[in-house]
Amino acid sequence: MGGSWAMWQRDYRYGTLVIMPPPNLASTLDPIRERLDPASAAHIGVHITLTPPFAVAPSSADEERVRLAIRGVASMRLQLDRPTQFSGSSVIYLPVVPTQAFMKLREVLLATGLFRLDLPHSTDFVPHLTLSEFGTAPVAVLGSEIPPPEAMAFLVEAVAWVVPDEAFHFKVRRTFMLAASHPPLAS
Repeated sequence: MGGSWAMWQRDYRYGTLVIMPPPNLASTLDPIRERLDPASAAHIGVHITLTPPFAVAPSSADEERVRLAIRGVASMRLQLDRPTQFSGSSVIYLPVVPTQAFMKLREVLLATGLFRLDLPHSTDFVPHLTLSEFGTAPVAVLGSEIPPPEAMAFLVEAVAWVVPDEAFHFKVRRTFMLAASHPPLAS
């Protein structure tokens, strides 16, 4: 698989773990991503990358380790903030806030030893949803199209394992559920 892939694409042959925004938010952001960066949008819809790619094809035991790691973390509420760019980069993205619960989940997963930590930005990772990797639209123009941050808040209850097909289009192979979070009891 992946005989025609670029070298960087081969790093993803076993897939990666992502958070998929809810359908109502994805239906708003996907058309923006498709317009700004049709090449990237053709590979996968809007998502928040959680881990680097798997280092090797996960075995059933590895999948169980991932399931248990994710199940040990409570579901969380995330929000996407206003569009920005990485310094010195053309990448336009929506930052994830707050980052604490997200980064805790990421750390628990990386501790399994199943992921590639030799790739760029494995250690200085910033939680985000990419709108354009190669786009030229200035952030100021994007601001008018993007919903306000309070409209981009959502509950994360699952993590998706996405794997590319021969054409490098990512599909969900499996979904892992986080632990249910319970609101405090009324006194």
